[in-house]
Amino acid sequence: MAIPNSYDILQAVIEATPDAIFVKDLDGRYVLVNEAAARFIGKSPADIIGKHDLELYDEETARQFIEADRHVLATGQPQAFEGVATGEAGTQAYLVTKGVYRDKTGQILGLFGISHDITDLQRAHEALEHTREALFRSQKMQAVGQLTGGIAHDFNNILGAIIGNLDLLRLRLPDNPHATELLDVVVRAALHGKDLIGQLLAFSGRRQLNPRPVDVNALVAEIVRLLARTIGSTIRVTTLPIGGGAVAFVDPAALEAAMLNVALNARDAMPGGGTLTIRTSTTDVTQPPATDDDLKGGSYVVLEIEDTGSGMPPDVVARAFEPFFTTKGGTGGTGLGLSMVYGFAKQSGGTVTIDSKPGRGTTVRMFLPRAHS
Repeated sequence: MAIPNSYDILQAVIEATPDAIFVKDLDGRYVLVNEAAARFIGKSPADIIGKHDLELYDEETARQFIEADRHVLATGQPQAFEGVATGEAGTQAYLVTKGVYRDKTGQILGLFGISHDITDLQRAHEALEHTREALFRSQKMQAVGQLTGGIAHDFNNILGAIIGNLDLLRLRLPDNPHATELLDVVVRAALHGKDLIGQLLAFSGRRQLNPRPVDVNALVAEIVRLLARTIGSTIRVTTLPIGGGAVAFVDPAALEAAMLNVALNARDAMPGGGTLTIRTSTTDVTQPPATDDDLKGGSYVVLEIEDTGSGMPPDVVARAFEPFFTTKGGTGGTGLGLSMVYGFAKQSGGTVTIDSKPGRGTTVRMFLPRAHS
């Protein structure tokens, strides 16, 4: 068997590799490209030879390549660059190694590059980071929920004893107006504390719920009538219910409270007025959950509440469900409204998500398990 020429072997390897391989002269013009590089550019190798990056790519991509080339030629050392390039084949994340080639005297004649497509690797890395962040948030919320639930339960018992003894004290002082007034103040404070404890218990998933099949479309219609008196005349409320019904297995009173909390937050985000849109839909989840915050497989009613308010930056969105977290400062708000919504959705067997960007409003989606027919 004849031994192949070493040049033929090298040429075959260059053409067979899925990595883009190219060689340029000192003016930045291509003198060699393999098939992988030509495919990405979207031209034949013959149409690329002698061309400059500015003749083959959009200006942003070309300038990016030219700057890297200058750096390599100036140092004379091989270097790796990572970036995103756009060619006829689409947008590609790449990791390219560039170096110089020389003549026998050591004079630099140009540069070469070997570019590896890392688009899939980058997507996998981003997906892994997203899963890690979601897992961290889920574990943090679970830990905070356990701590909050234990404390709330103990304080609930303490407040129950206080309120009970205040009622007994009132019976012992029936004819003392001054004492009665003081008792009323203390009882109101204690009852307010009991309300806060109830919201903490809702966040921790320890609130007593009475789920049953609920027509979410009908409940939304009732809530809209209430909202007209609650959020003011400068905010227009529109509803987009799904046809064919959306029956969820939830506690109707708790769902009403959750919707009201979200709507009041939306009102505060639209001090100059705006639009509040409430949509219902259904969805089926088939993928297994990656974290505790992910939905289990099954059918869900989606209740979506969207406002045209100021929106939230990512760091605020990441903490929006944490108890006592609020951006309202001294203007009011306990920071428990969305925490209660989160606890209600999770305890009901669903979840809640927030999509928001500054200046683009906020959308809160509650995923609630559908009632079995």
